[in-house]
Amino acid sequence: LADRLSDQMKQPFVVENTAGCHGGLAATHFRRASPDGYTLFLAVDTNLCVNPNLYPNLGYDPFRDFIPISVLAKVDLILVANAAVPVNSVKELIALAKAQPGKLNYAAIGLGTQQHLGMELFKLMTGTNITQINYRGTAPATTDLLSGVVQVMFTGPQAANAYKSSGKLKSLATTGDKRNPILPDVPTMDEAGVPGYRLSGWFGLLAPAKTPKPVVDRLNAEVQKAVNDPRFKNRLTAQGLEIVGNTQEQMLALMHADTKKWLDVIHKTGVKIQ
Repeated sequence: LADRLSDQMKQPFVVENTAGCHGGLAATHFRRASPDGYTLFLAVDTNLCVNPNLYPNLGYDPFRDFIPISVLAKVDLILVANAAVPVNSVKELIALAKAQPGKLNYAAIGLGTQQHLGMELFKLMTGTNITQINYRGTAPATTDLLSGVVQVMFTGPQAANAYKSSGKLKSLATTGDKRNPILPDVPTMDEAGVPGYRLSGWFGLLAPAKTPKPVVDRLNAEVQKAVNDPRFKNRLTAQGLEIVGNTQEQMLALMHADTKKWLDVIHKTGVKIQ
């Protein structure tokens, strides 16, 4: 995105990666940025819609401190299982989990992530008991999934496709409302027997609160142009992402809807940050 905006606006864009607190540190720093349009925040949905419901002393309020510009892209996840697990569909996985409550393990890559809350939502909607095993990152979680320490997890389309092709993992379902183009033979959750299940991560761009509307409007227009550039679209769609590029109002509505959705899941499952 920085490359495309820099080219379009003839203005250098510097990317500063700030890790910590599942994006909370970056958001807290960004809250203090000058509202002039020269400092922007590229957030994932959990920064905005999950963290405020999990962390009791969060240093920012997404609706008070930020102005949405546009959602750039979204990615649906793939429910995968170790090749040795005796199931070939979501319905068979649900049946196995109900026959052996607590015996199956799933990999949670960070508390409050899509991989974590997505599985808690799956358990809630299917009435299953699958044990959560926490990991600090995708690599160790995938290693344990391949070795059979854990049996299932949610992962990205590109990773799922690579391991599916090698026969090391089974791809059981995609979490979007339609099939993923790089995994066209993998059914949606609706098709697989869990109607209404949706799990999509997304990436959005924001400005500090009090940024003048003409500046935000200009940035939105530039983002629309950038995400529809074939160089941008081709790089992201090859990884299984879907280009969005929506309005400020649409992004704000999505933030509200996802905040409510994950707050409900957190309350019903009792998820807490230890």
